[in-house]
Amino acid sequence: MASFNGPWSSDLDTFKKSVQSMPDQYKSSFANASKSTLEKVCDPKVLHIWESNSDADGLLQLTSVIAKLCDLGVRKHKGANDGDGSMLIIAEESRSRNGFGRICQLVEYLTGADGKRHLEGTVVVFSKIVVARGWDNSILSGQEEALVKTVKRVNTAVERVLKMSGLKKIVWHHGAVLHFLLQWINITTSSLRSALSAITITGSLNLTECIAPSAAGRANTLPDLERLEQYAKKLDIPVVFLDAPSQLLNFEYLGTYIYYYGYYINTFLPNSLARSHLHKAQDELITFAFRLRGASEGRYGSDVVKMVQKHLDANKARHWAKMCVSKESYEKSKCRAAGKDETIHHAVQLADSPFALLASGAGVPAFARLSVGPACASTQDYYTAAPINIAFAKVRIRPTSPATFHVLIPQSSQDLERVTNRIQGLMMAVLERVRQEKGNPVLSDTEKGMWDAVVKACEWAIGGCDESNMPKGVAKKVGFVKGKLREGTWGFALNPPKNRGVAATTNTNAGTAMLEPNRTYGFGQSTQQTRGSHSTYTGTQQQQIPQHGCGAGLPQGLLLSPVQGISYAQQVPSQMPTQGMYAGGQGQARGQQYGNHCFGGGQAAVIPSRHGFGHGGSGGGGHPQSMGGPW
Repeated sequence: MASFNGPWSSDLDTFKKSVQSMPDQYKSSFANASKSTLEKVCDPKVLHIWESNSDADGLLQLTSVIAKLCDLGVRKHKGANDGDGSMLIIAEESRSRNGFGRICQLVEYLTGADGKRHLEGTVVVFSKIVVARGWDNSILSGQEEALVKTVKRVNTAVERVLKMSGLKKIVWHHGAVLHFLLQWINITTSSLRSALSAITITGSLNLTECIAPSAAGRANTLPDLERLEQYAKKLDIPVVFLDAPSQLLNFEYLGTYIYYYGYYINTFLPNSLARSHLHKAQDELITFAFRLRGASEGRYGSDVVKMVQKHLDANKARHWAKMCVSKESYEKSKCRAAGKDETIHHAVQLADSPFALLASGAGVPAFARLSVGPACASTQDYYTAAPINIAFAKVRIRPTSPATFHVLIPQSSQDLERVTNRIQGLMMAVLERVRQEKGNPVLSDTEKGMWDAVVKACEWAIGGCDESNMPKGVAKKVGFVKGKLREGTWGFALNPPKNRGVAATTNTNAGTAMLEPNRTYGFGQSTQQTRGSHSTYTGTQQQQIPQHGCGAGLPQGLLLSPVQGISYAQQVPSQMPTQGMYAGGQGQARGQQYGNHCFGGGQAAVIPSRHGFGHGGSGGGGHPQSMGGPW
């Protein structure tokens, strides 16, 4: 392949333009480098190792892989099967959550296999899917003995999975913080080190508006990044940077990408996992409502806490009410910020589908991984693994070959709508695989009781706000939060109204029918199935999903309920439209239709201002050279 170095760029759009203007003699080298790298990071014949932080987006991404490896929904026998594929999941340690336990619960739920514990319970084997307790990425120095012990534990798990599966090579999918990966490469065995064939790094960089570390990636120092490059060059393997905005995954709410997220999250995840996300969302909603009430009345701190304690049923909230009963949550500045557009928009999302990510404000970084791994045979049809040189100290990138680093970006034929539709189709395919084995969600009186308490408290707080003390227009905007409490996805799932003129579709434990929710609200914001601007409130124009079901070929004028939509999906040959991870022949086109034009929306991800890569995570600078320079 011909060697080349393109012009430097300070953001991804400029980089893409330089690639488009690439001289013909270099295009084949560029394409071949991308093809070779994508074949490695999507190779189904190697062991894929996934470091995961166990947040909801990470669990759903792991579900997409497990659904393929275990043939969920189409397999003859549930539980552990000899033909299931192999994967190793390294559960990131965290003081705020039991990531190891959460991932073990997910794998057990999806596979139906009984986990066998090894190494004092730090490794659990579910047939050929293995979960190992990993490293706490907040610890970047010290604790050498614990670090060595963790490396040995991971080594043992990798060696056993390789032996069980007969695989020879490894692709390591790492998170944003490089510390443990670098330590593992440095002190692991020579045989495991040489087995590495590729590495992906998720959510470490922001490349869209500038070349900078992400919020999580700021833990990496300039020497860390240089060391990663040195190791990869010595091992002669590619490193692919994955981040959601670079892939046009610009919406920060899972409801944008998952069909009836607030309902079907209870099929994707077992109750033991979904409950913590429900608790967090309910806590945030109560806090929002009472911050608003406090600001309208000029009451803050412990005065607002007393209002919460009076109007929130303690019996229904004792297991999750934390932030909403803390006086620090009601500082004057925080209460006044409840009237901001982005804060109201977030509350609308939670009121519609109250299952919050455990990491606030992070978007859905793990969804950047949906385009890599053993289930992604069609990635080359949509993405390019662009070979790049990154000048970290000068925060610039340029196309180059040969290259160690690559960045995964959509091909020029892809745009925001196409990418969003494809992810929606993929997740619908995964949902159908899981739903065929686990059935529809079963919602208990516990969920209903909690939500009734939340609705009652929020309606009291919002309904009693003194509008004369609120900024102009805020009361009308906040009304959409109040409306979603009863008429959003979750409200309809728990308390479907009667006589709406829509056929019953499913039952809760109480035997009540879930009807199609009203999905419109008119100030330019978005729940999972409406699309609008993040910053503009029109006040009059309603944003409504097209009335033609969930994709091409459905009856015109019919708005399908969740189960009706799935019933239509079952009529399509080959179980479910194959999309992305279920690539294969004519099924690909069927997968594309699901979600087209119907389930857009969400709030655009916010890109932080430029932060350079320094020895301590700050500094940097530099200016891009002119784009007019020669290749």
